[in-house]
Amino acid sequence: MRSRSRVLADTVAHACPVRSNVIGALALVLALANTLGAQKGAAPQAASGRSESARVVAAPNVSTTPLIDGRLDDPVWRDVPALTSFVQRELHEGQPVSERTEIRIVSDREAIYVGAWMFDRDPHAIVPGEKIRDVALENSDYVALIFDTYLDRQNGFIFATTPAGIEYDGQVAKEGEGGGVQQTGQNRAVAGSMGGFNINWDANWTVRTSIDSLGWYAEFRIPFRTLRYAGGDRQSWGLNVGRGIRRKNEDAYWSFVPRQFNIYRLSRAGTLELHDVPVRRLGIVTPYVLGSSQRDFATSTSARTRQQIGGDVKYGVTPALTLDLTYNTDFAQVEVDEQRTNLTRFPLFFPEKRPFFLENAGAFSAGTPQAADLFFSRRIGIDTLGRPVQITGGGRLSGRVAGFTVGAASSSAHPLSCSPMACRIVCRRGREASGEQCSMILRARCA
Repeated sequence: MRSRSRVLADTVAHACPVRSNVIGALALVLALANTLGAQKGAAPQAASGRSESARVVAAPNVSTTPLIDGRLDDPVWRDVPALTSFVQRELHEGQPVSERTEIRIVSDREAIYVGAWMFDRDPHAIVPGEKIRDVALENSDYVALIFDTYLDRQNGFIFATTPAGIEYDGQVAKEGEGGGVQQTGQNRAVAGSMGGFNINWDANWTVRTSIDSLGWYAEFRIPFRTLRYAGGDRQSWGLNVGRGIRRKNEDAYWSFVPRQFNIYRLSRAGTLELHDVPVRRLGIVTPYVLGSSQRDFATSTSARTRQQIGGDVKYGVTPALTLDLTYNTDFAQVEVDEQRTNLTRFPLFFPEKRPFFLENAGAFSAGTPQAADLFFSRRIGIDTLGRPVQITGGGRLSGRVAGFTVGAASSSAHPLSCSPMACRIVCRRGREASGEQCSMILRARCA
């Protein structure tokens, strides 16, 4: 009998009574990282129940990288073994894919490169779909990749595209099993990270596609800096690849997934072997400067000027642990919420889209989304009456340490006071364990 993995985690949210909460939060999260990093032998076991014939592929290192143009005519692709023998999930479960499909993967010290050949005997019937980022894949032909970079068979990164060449990406947590209450008329973007999949997470990567008389093709370049993974120049990641053929309502996967599941089912994924993987420290600084001048000519003889500075910092403490800092935060560039009219007695749910809160958002998820969510980051930056409050600073530490998924975050709203919305700290620590063998410790303190 297969023993399913379970996630044990607790969440603590605390209103901090200290004015210097941001500094205290950073000390808290760094101490948490040091404590977890000191624990030896805590690496989790891979989820049990996988088939002994699970598929394995090695991605060779190349010195000459392909040109990302979607044509797949570069010499580098010629001698690379292809991933074939895709198996249908729908329409005929367990049967071979109806159209020839080949996937090739190579890497260098900068990125992972994926070439996808989706041959089609009727290329005029290919459904390209809408040219919108993160559009629903089921409405078109598509090819999708999922990487389980920690090989925990629970969490992963999805990258997908359609013949139209759109970018589709997101983070998967707990194999996509997050529960939640789906509201009428909600799409995946509106539902946020509900159900263990956060489509509002956007990464920097490149994809190009093309179509000819033999089918359609896709070429991916996914930089290592986009992904979070453990240390070591040799890596084993979970991998699965899916192809959708819209006109046939057909879904097929490289590593077979039963009909009741989908590509999020990482315990059914194969394995990708990588070597010469770079160990890098992510470092991104995004400053901003705002200035304005205002004058009321009816009552004033001079103009009032206003200056504002701030910015965000993203730093990779380790390849698997990311620290985000923000000061005098400005969210003017964030995608606007979808306008909706509430005709019910229940409050509306608006998903988190601010980049500062999207990194490893699944690490902070606990409870039932849209019903009994123990922590919901959209409440940060508004008061109890729903009015916006300027965030003067904040910090987040999230990722993996010694086999544990950890998350600690703090934010300070203006003014620095002891009001319920002025200071918030949340910490969470969880670990995936097989069977009855589990270990969980949570400590959160505001000094």
